[in-house]
Amino acid sequence: MGDATPFKFTWRINNFSTLTQKVYSEVFYAGGCQWCLSVYPKGNKVDYLSIYLEVADSTSLAQGWSRDAKFSLAVINQINNSLTVRRGGDAQNVFKAFYTNWGYTSFIPLSKIKNSAEGYLVGDTLILEVEILVRSVNHYSKPEPKKEEAKDETKPSEPVAAPPTSQVPSSEKEVVDTKAKVDTKPLNQTKEGIQAAATPTSDKEVIKSSPPPSVTVETKIPPKDPPSEPVKSSQDVHATSKGLLTELASRTRTMSSETSMSNQASKPDVQQQKEALKGFLNMPLEAIQLANAYGNIEGIILTLIQHSKDLNEKTILQGLLSCLAEFKESAPMVITTAETAQARRTSLSGKTDELDAKLAQTHEELSSKDAEFLRLSTEEEKLEAQIQLLIKQKEDVVAHKKSVLVELEKSNKEVSKDLEEWKKLESEIKQANVNWVGAQEKLALANVRWKLYKEDLGLGKLNIS
Repeated sequence: MGDATPFKFTWRINNFSTLTQKVYSEVFYAGGCQWCLSVYPKGNKVDYLSIYLEVADSTSLAQGWSRDAKFSLAVINQINNSLTVRRGGDAQNVFKAFYTNWGYTSFIPLSKIKNSAEGYLVGDTLILEVEILVRSVNHYSKPEPKKEEAKDETKPSEPVAAPPTSQVPSSEKEVVDTKAKVDTKPLNQTKEGIQAAATPTSDKEVIKSSPPPSVTVETKIPPKDPPSEPVKSSQDVHATSKGLLTELASRTRTMSSETSMSNQASKPDVQQQKEALKGFLNMPLEAIQLANAYGNIEGIILTLIQHSKDLNEKTILQGLLSCLAEFKESAPMVITTAETAQARRTSLSGKTDELDAKLAQTHEELSSKDAEFLRLSTEEEKLEAQIQLLIKQKEDVVAHKKSVLVELEKSNKEVSKDLEEWKKLESEIKQANVNWVGAQEKLALANVRWKLYKEDLGLGKLNIS
């Protein structure tokens, strides 16, 4: 579980007007996770300041990692604090493999930033602030190195080409004064084309810089990965019994070899054979199947039948031999069915992730075209007032608008097609889950029958201690 109270981090960007590419803040810890801020000083394909909160160590985390967090971003007004622009704080955002950063593409107009009278850029220094509350974490970051108590001062760092790996002290509130770092390589090593995001329409919405999961521009939480359920017939069962099975099989083969090579027909150690049989009977069907021990068990039973003088004991052993043949035929099929269903579930899950990424990329393109369409519509309204003087310019804009509208409609059709395919995959996943559950039930039933049969055999009658 993450922090109980919000964590605040402040980033001072010096020489802001000289920056042209995406820049990153220092790495900081919150809720046991590494984070950093990223900024597009000239806007992410828009005339607005673009700000995002990113998972700093996303490429080094274990598969299946996620962070569930609430956060707000702010551009501090250094003249009048009441004019500070703050957005977010209400929406719950899930950071994961395909969603390593969330934020705003259109946070505040660049015109306000550039105007020193507005109070956001003072002395060519811009101050950003993030408050983050981590609710839950799957796979934490590496523990924060212990540091000496931070002194009441800040030290600027040199520009770097990628997000820094050093971190600042994770106190309740901290301020880091650092030179901006020039971005020549995206944080999560993905293509730059996947870094754009849609323009938000309200102060409460949070738009992710990397691909969001739908075609709207409202806050969206990406779908969670299908739950991964353990398969009971895993190699964990085999690993715990492999040594014993190997020893029993080796002992049986050695005894058989010595018997066949002996010039005298010496009587085998019946009690030792019974001990070996007892060991096999205490094994689950999965372990016996993985070790391919049916032949060993059959050999032991035949040996015990051959050297038993008790008619009742021979009858029990004959029944056990018949039951063994039945399970030898049915168990592999049930286990294979379960493993096939699990493999199908894994395959479909991978296809869903790929389709999610494709939908997110298509959404990015669609958002860009939609923003362009809205801009052109606004321009058209302005030109109407000057129709006589700007008639030629209006015609050009209208023609451009129609072209963009055609592309927008085309993109909408592609998104609809991808959504239909996603729904089909979802149906297949459900069916695979049903098949897998059925296989698990059959396997569990087989184990129950195996256990009941062992109890009904009356192992005490075999003089097994």
